[in-house]
Amino acid sequence: MKQTNQQNRMIKRYCILCVIFVCMWNIPSYGQMLTKAQMLADLNFLQGHVNEYCYFVPLLEQRTGVSVNAEFDQLKQTITGPEPIDKFIYTVRTGLNFLNDWHTGIANKWQILMCCTPNYYLSPLSNATVADTLHATYYQRLITDSIYGKVKCGIWIKYLNGKYYNIRSFTYKGIPVQSGEKISAIDGIPINRFINKYRNQMLFPLWDPVHKQWYEESFIYALPEMGMQKFSLTIGNKKINIDCAKPMDNLQKIHAQSHGPKMLLINNDILYIDMPSMFNANWYINEFLHIYISSIKKIIIDIRNNGGGSDGVWQDLLKKIIDKPLKYRYCVGMKHNAILEKAVSSFGTIKVEGSNAILTQDVTLRPDSNSVHFNGKIYVLQNQHVYSAAAALSSVALQERNMVLVGEPIPVIAGYTLPPILFKLPNSGIAFELAFSADLSGGKKNPYMDKVEVPVNLSLKEYLDMIFHNDYHSDDFLRNKDKLIQYVKEH
Repeated sequence: MKQTNQQNRMIKRYCILCVIFVCMWNIPSYGQMLTKAQMLADLNFLQGHVNEYCYFVPLLEQRTGVSVNAEFDQLKQTITGPEPIDKFIYTVRTGLNFLNDWHTGIANKWQILMCCTPNYYLSPLSNATVADTLHATYYQRLITDSIYGKVKCGIWIKYLNGKYYNIRSFTYKGIPVQSGEKISAIDGIPINRFINKYRNQMLFPLWDPVHKQWYEESFIYALPEMGMQKFSLTIGNKKINIDCAKPMDNLQKIHAQSHGPKMLLINNDILYIDMPSMFNANWYINEFLHIYISSIKKIIIDIRNNGGGSDGVWQDLLKKIIDKPLKYRYCVGMKHNAILEKAVSSFGTIKVEGSNAILTQDVTLRPDSNSVHFNGKIYVLQNQHVYSAAAALSSVALQERNMVLVGEPIPVIAGYTLPPILFKLPNSGIAFELAFSADLSGGKKNPYMDKVEVPVNLSLKEYLDMIFHNDYHSDDFLRNKDKLIQYVKEH
């Protein structure tokens, strides 16, 4: 029996090695050349899957005036001959940028591993395998780490009210360039025109719904890959020549910032909850139950710069807060696809409408047995950089009469949606995530789910004071200087 078990183990290991070898046999290697036909086939695959799955594309086109298919057709014209995968990945990133969605992008190995988990509900739609993790980290670094490593000039730019401003003061050939000076041109081209023309080559272009134009504060990081290692900026009335690889002289320092979640009493009648991410629900619950006092009249949940995580974090916290059941409607649009509909059927009722399908569920969050039974207003603070599970909380806040959404509109189509689907391109093997759904709970009044109930924006002067002279996560700043919190205190 012992000998038989040993033989069985050897056979099992051999079979596993064979499976891995077979899976990896067709995986492209670093620097492998792709033919024009292979790259065009990959772009056709990507465009085809966008048309097949991405429900939100008509909303995007209506919002920005672009044509996603026209942009794909133009992108394919840039393929003129063989290229290494290392270069083609930037073309793929450009295609993904067409969708202007934070859930869409080149996949890393952890995203692939999650997708390949046997019980993951979106796995049946994916063509990726565990073997695709082999090069995923390398590809991801090509469009992230390597890009940031090429830019050392230290210039920091802020887009505000349709214009660009230099943030960190510095000197150029002995001439002072001040913080807050307006940037009007790149290599002599008006900056808004330049960004619009090359927006899809940027790291992630955003849409300004007020001024109806694309913008990108981090455009400098895209310039080296565009062949613009050296370029000029017109700042004020000065033409500044910049080499991305060389730091500017006498760069102004930003004030040190503290980090991490926190809870804070303000005047003993406002409870401030800072949620920089949607993780670690137990910490928020325990801290909340510990700090809450009966004199609290308002609660603030601050999700500014929250990159998401799990919806369960804000849901579990609200169950400890609310006095009465909190009801909201989960309403998501997607393309009609039998496999997709089966995969997400546990999330609600699905109604097919022509080529589309609508997933709905009426959700009720009930107070837990140890809820504090708070019945006052809950203010949710957001800025432009709210994403995924955090945007889901914003969506709920817009529906609940005892919650108020305060801050900045989101520059992408946002809301409470489903996770992306992961695919890989057939020739290059590049894996990517593709968002496919849209939050329809806003109806005709808020079709892009980008609005807030109470707009509160920082002026340039307020922004500069905040980052240069304050730790804006400190107790003192939050209690006395934070503009959004001041609004809550006054209303």
